[in-house]
This record gives sequence, C-alpha cells and structure tokens, in this order.
Amino acid sequence: MEWESTVVRLADFLVPEGAPIREVLERITRSGKQVALVVDQDARLVGLVTDGDLRKAILRGVSLEAKVEEAMNRNPVVGTAGLRPSESVALMRSRSIRHLPVLDAHRKVVDLHILDELLAPPPPLRTLAIIMAGGEGTRLRPLTEATPKPLLRVGGKPLLEILIERLRQSGIVEVVITLHHQSRVIREQLGDGTRLGVHVEYVEEPTPRGTMGALTLLRDRLTFPFFVVNGDILTKCDFRAMWDFHRSQAAAAMTVGVSLHQVEIPYGEFTLRGSRVMEVAEKPRKEFSVNAGIYILDPSAVDAMPKGRYFDATDLIRLLLSRNRPVVAYLIREYWLDVGRHFDLEKANRDVAEGLLD
Repeated sequence: MEWESTVVRLADFLVPEGAPIREVLERITRSGKQVALVVDQDARLVGLVTDGDLRKAILRGVSLEAKVEEAMNRNPVVGTAGLRPSESVALMRSRSIRHLPVLDAHRKVVDLHILDELLAPPPPLRTLAIIMAGGEGTRLRPLTEATPKPLLRVGGKPLLEILIERLRQSGIVEVVITLHHQSRVIREQLGDGTRLGVHVEYVEEPTPRGTMGALTLLRDRLTFPFFVVNGDILTKCDFRAMWDFHRSQAAAAMTVGVSLHQVEIPYGEFTLRGSRVMEVAEKPRKEFSVNAGIYILDPSAVDAMPKGRYFDATDLIRLLLSRNRPVVAYLIREYWLDVGRHFDLEKANRDVAEGLLD
C-alpha cells in the first residue's frame, strides 16, 4: 500500500522543547491529526504528545502555560527512515499506537506516519491489470481437474481473489482476466468484480497464447502503461511502488518484477582454473533474481509482438532487447510465492496461517 508522504507538511507537527502547552494545543488543533512532535533545535526528537496526553495533564492540574515536557511521552515508539508502509502499519498495530515518528540515524525527524492515512484507500491509478488465468495447472492435478488453478484456495480464499484484493489495495480497480481452461467457472466465481471492489472484464483465448500472447487481443484498449500478472502467484508486492518505479524509467518498454530466490548447494563448491583449485566453499547459499510473473508494459511493446501466436514473457523480453528497447527490473522485497506445485500450495497455506500475508 502506498501513502502520501507527510514530509512536505512535517513542520505542522513539530514544536520546540520548552513550548507552553497552550501553544502545543493550538498546533494540534490546526493540524487536525491529534499529535505533535517535540524536537530540539537540531530537529532531533525529544518526545511525542497527543491531545489525549494534554487533556490528562490539564485534568491533573497542569497549567496551560506549563512546558510541554510535563505532558509528553519521552520514549515513544519510533521507526527508521526507509520503513515501508506495510511495516509501519504492522508496527503501529502491534504496539496499539496511531502515530509513528520516523527518524534518521541521528534521531532527526524525517517523517510522521499516521495509521489512518496509511489505511485510507489510495486514489485509483490510471492503469489496468491483465491477469493471465487460462492455464490448465497440470502440475497441480488432480486438484485442477475440477477447479481452475487460479481458484484453488489458500487460507480459505481463491488465489485469484487474493491477488485482486491486493491490486485494489494499491489503487488498481480495472482488471482484465484472460481465460481458456474452465473459463466458465472463473466467470461465475468473480462475476463483474463488484463484490471485490473492482471492475472485471474477460478475454477468451481461442487457443493457449502463453503469458503474453493474449495481449494482442487487447491492443485497441491499451493506451497507457499496464500491468500483466500471472494468476497463480501469492504476493504482498507493492504494486503502486512498482508503478512509480516504472514511471521513473522514462524510456523503459517493460518493467519486470523480480524476486530473490536462494538455493543451498548441499556440497562443497570448487572454483577452478583449469585443473587447479583456487577456492572451496562448503555448502554455499546462492541467491538469484528470478522472474516473479509481474510486469508493467508500455503499449508500444505489444506492437512488437506477433499476432495469433503462443508468446511467453521471456520471448517478449528477448525481442525487446534485440531491438534495443530498455527492459528494467523491479526488486519485489515483499512476500512472493509461485503456487505451481503441490508443495507450493501446501507452503502457501502454511504461510497464510502464520500471518505472512497480513
């Protein structure tokens, strides 16, 4: 989830140490956010005071002309610069607080996160998400013989609905779903999307077209950058942050979401120069950037694709690179899992039960 930074109006919340309670009350009233941050002359945090703290102090008999130090919390919970919105929300909920000062390494206040603002629905993005949901899910048989893979349940909810809810939380409310295998079942489950707070349309693939081939069926309505998302992934990806990243890459024809995948090699690994051993590492752990099945495309990328053919994302990436069209990578640091095998589905249910998607 994205939020509107308070940095540009941070001064509205800052009061100098030693300020009278009357002045602090006036500042809190003007901001309307029920909080003020007490700082020293170098903008380092000294304490936090809410309107509730001030009321309690006044009821104790503290004068309106007394210093704010007599009412403030000298040891508030704080966050560090670079804290993600989801991390701020989790921290505030765990500590039952509604305001989180964000500090740099020198304890200077650089932002203030407010729970109500973080949880407020973001403004809709001028884009749409195309979800590829036409696959047969052969690796998940026999489960997919009666249920399309995108409708397999994780934590009691269909994968596809979890994905759509995550898109909606990022401000993406226009969704197109490409269908082929058991398309009727998916249509009946999702309808027009109203139940999920989005608008859903469908495109039928006459034959399987791969992860990108169906886009040529939609070219007429693709007039601005758009998402393409595999319908069988479970993720907390911050789609809005990915959107902002893509927009910052002015010449990019395609942004590819990547996730870090670690592999532990169960043997000693040798580095050789000819027959000479140069180095040995015992059971090393390797980290690779893997395709997360989440993309943002410029409409011009679709023009490069052949029509009516099976065409995967890797085919498109190679085609764009061969034409010197920039393809950039966006690192997804949040939870991500490709639910393609029985083992993955079991892990997904364990992860949801453990709250990894909360």
